[in-house]
Amino acid sequence: MRKAASSPAPPSSGLHEEETDDGWVLLRAGGCSDTAARPPRPPPCPAVSARPPAGRAQPQSFDPSPDDLVGRYLPARRALRCGDLPPQIHDDDVYGAHHPAFLAEVHPPANAHRPEWLFFTCRGRGLGGKRRAGPGAYRLAGEAAEAHPRRGAGAWYCHSFRYHEDSVDASAARETEWRMDEYGDRASAAGASDSDFDMVVCKVYPARGGALHKRLLRRLDGGAGTGTDEVIRPQPQVLVQLYLGSLDVGDPLRCRMHAAADVCAAHPAVLTAVLPAANDRFEWLFVSRRRRRTRTEGAVASSRRAGAGEYVPAARYWGVKDGQGRDLGYRRVFRYREDDGEVRRASQTVWFMEEYGFGPDFPYGEHGSDEELVVYKVYLRVVRWQDA
Repeated sequence: MRKAASSPAPPSSGLHEEETDDGWVLLRAGGCSDTAARPPRPPPCPAVSARPPAGRAQPQSFDPSPDDLVGRYLPARRALRCGDLPPQIHDDDVYGAHHPAFLAEVHPPANAHRPEWLFFTCRGRGLGGKRRAGPGAYRLAGEAAEAHPRRGAGAWYCHSFRYHEDSVDASAARETEWRMDEYGDRASAAGASDSDFDMVVCKVYPARGGALHKRLLRRLDGGAGTGTDEVIRPQPQVLVQLYLGSLDVGDPLRCRMHAAADVCAAHPAVLTAVLPAANDRFEWLFVSRRRRRTRTEGAVASSRRAGAGEYVPAARYWGVKDGQGRDLGYRRVFRYREDDGEVRRASQTVWFMEEYGFGPDFPYGEHGSDEELVVYKVYLRVVRWQDA
C-alpha cells in the first residue's frame, strides 16, 4: 500500500488518504492539517523518472517515437488504462472551438526544451485534407507512413497540417506558423469502420525557425532559468481539460461527460446508477451552466441538499492560478452526509463531489456574461473509521 502525497480532507474531519495497489483510495482518521488545502497529487507515470528537487536539475524531456504514440499510448487511451498514460499527453479537442495558440497557452509542452504539445483527440471520419478548429482550419501539407517492426508495413500514418486563419474575405485565408501532425493506427481505424469517430494523437508545434518558434523557445528558457517549472507547467490542468472537454457534451467519445441541470437533484448513487463512468477509477463527470455569481456569493461554500442527505464542505477553498498568477478558477471538495445515522455508521463508503469553477481571468467567453460553466466530479471512496 502506498501513501498519497496529500489529502483534500479538512482538519476537522480527521481523515487522510491512502491509495492501495488495486486503485482504491482509503480514507483514514488522523489527517494532517497542513496538507488539507491542496488536492492529492496523481501517482507518477512509470515511464518517467521521479522529478528532482526544484533548482537542482532542468525539467524532464519527453520525446516518444511514432511507434510509441500509436503502438503503446493510443491503445492504452482507447482502453482507458489511465495508469499507462504519461502526463505529457493531454486529453483535448484539437478540432474544436479553439485556436492552437489557446491550447498551447493552457497546457504544458510535452518536451521541456522544445515547444511541442501532444494531445489525444477524436476526429470524424472522412474529413479529407481539412480540419476545422477555432477561427480557422488545419490544411493537409503532407503524409507519411512507416512499417512497425512487429506489425508490418503501414502500421501507423502521419498527416502533417498547417493552420490557416479565416479572413474577412471568405475566399482567402492566412497561413500561420502553427503546425500539427496527426498520428493514427491504420489497422485500428479499418477495424472500427462502423464508428463515426476515430481517436488519434496530435502534435501541435510552431514552424521551426520562425518568429513564433523563437518566442516560445524564449519562454521555455525563462521557465528553466528560474529554478521552478511554473512557466512551462501551469497549475490548473485538470480544470482546463474538463472545460475544454465539455464544449461538446453530446459526444461521449470526445469528452465522456454528462450534461446535468442540477447534480444535487438526487442521491449520488441514483445520479450515477445509469450513467457510464468517465474512467477506470469510477469517477463521473458532469457539466452544467448556472447564473454567474459575484465574488461575494462564491466566497463561502455552504452545504447542499441532495436526496436523503447533503453535501458538506470537505476541504478549504483551493484557488487555481497559472504561471503568471492570473486567477483562472477554483476547486471545492464536498463529502456526502446521509441523514440517517444508522446508514452512516454501517456504510464502508462515502460519496465525494468536486466542483470546478472559473475565475475572472479565464478566457471562457463562449457562454456570455450572464451565466457560467461549472464542472463536477462525483466519485465513491472506501472509508475506515478508527473510532466508531
